[in-house]
Formats: sequence, C-alpha cells, structure tokens
Amino acid sequence: MLVSVIMPAFNAEKTVVKAIESVIGQTYLNIELVITDDNSTDDTVNIIKQYCNIDHRIVYLKNSNGKGSSNARNNSIKHSSGDFISFLDSDDIWHPKKLELQIEAMNKNNCLASHSSYYRVDESGNNISLVKPREKVTYKDMLTHNHIGNLTGIYNSKVLGKFYQKNIGHEDYEMWLRILSKTDSISVLEPLASYTVSTNSLSANKLKAAKWHYNILRNEIGLNTLKSSFYFSHYVYNAIKTRTSKVS
Repeated sequence: MLVSVIMPAFNAEKTVVKAIESVIGQTYLNIELVITDDNSTDDTVNIIKQYCNIDHRIVYLKNSNGKGSSNARNNSIKHSSGDFISFLDSDDIWHPKKLELQIEAMNKNNCLASHSSYYRVDESGNNISLVKPREKVTYKDMLTHNHIGNLTGIYNSKVLGKFYQKNIGHEDYEMWLRILSKTDSISVLEPLASYTVSTNSLSANKLKAAKWHYNILRNEIGLNTLKSSFYFSHYVYNAIKTRTSKVS
C-alpha cells in the first residue's frame, strides 16, 4: 500500500537534503514524497527539483494557497494519492525502518494510526531529550497532552479519509484530535525520528504555544471552562515533563 509523505519546505537549503534522504532511504519502498515549497527565496527549490530527477517518487509543488506551513501541508495532502498519510518537516529526519515498523504495528494491533518515540535535537543534531509516548493513545489521552509528535504520526487515509490542518497554531495537535476521534493510535516505542528544536521557531514561544493549546480545547473542541482548565493543567504538567526527560 502506498504511503504519502507530506513535507512543507521554506528556506530549507541547509536541512532539506537530510530530510529527503531519510524518506527515500526507507526500507518500506512504496512511498511518494509530496513536497510543497512555501515560496522559498534560497536554493530549496533547486535542491528539491534535483531530487525529483533522481527519484520518481518525489513530487514537487508550489504553495499557492497562502503562505504558512499548514497551508503548505494541506496543498501536499490535497495532491497526495497514498493509502496512508505521514508527515515530515524539512528540518527533521526519520529512522530508516520508521514506516516499515509502524505499518507492521498498525496491522498487528488493528489500529488505523500509529506514532513512535522520537528524539528532540538541537540545530547541530545533538540529542536534547527522548520523548516516549504511551503505547496506545486514545482521544481522551490526547486531551491531556499532545502525545503524538507530528513527524512520527501516520494514519490510514483510505479508511479514515484525509484530514486537513487549520491555520490556528498547534494545527497538528488539533488535526490529531480529529483523527483520534475515529481511531486509537498504536506506538512503536523505539525512537524512529529526530525533531529539530529551532531557537527561532514559533513553538519555541512557550507562552504563545500554551495559549494556542487552550484555545483549541475551548474554541475548536468546545469544552466548557471547567473542562478546558482541567485538561490544560495536564498539558502544562506533561509539557514540562517532556522537556526535562533527558536522553538515557
């Protein structure tokens, strides 16, 4: 079955090669890598097109739906044709057996989605911490914390349909809440990806990220003030715990 890998790219000339190589180097071969360039001004586009000439599984697209990573992802999702949809940003990387192990886990456990452990690394590639998710994540689990790193997530789009992201901040979290309202997600506990923590990224602004999270609970899901506050307190606790979990 075909896996569509969704990748947005913006001024990623320094990182996109490693990201692409980690996808086309997967032991699971039946893939398409759908890259949407988000109006880059550096050499990103030329690098992507060079890879398109090397590997026919890579699809290059231009973001014409409004600037931003969520719009770029949605553009790739719209043009994807896989039975499964997975995600990787242009500054992150995958373990070679990621897709193979996760699809195997989904089939074995009769789940329509999967996630894995992953490393948080600095911009030089040094490990900062190891994020270990629950073995199985339910919708209720996700209300307390974002247990699924987007770069590790994969879901069966043939059965569940396609899920698009809203441009609201923490758009991946809101998207995975909708996915898990239809299926549980099974984990591969082995670390299968590395997430780059950028000092100038939007998610680095912890106060803003917390506000996004609360707004999703209150406005997107529609929880009342009491329930929103309850789940938000769990989010704060788990966020601190995640970031202080050192690599063993």
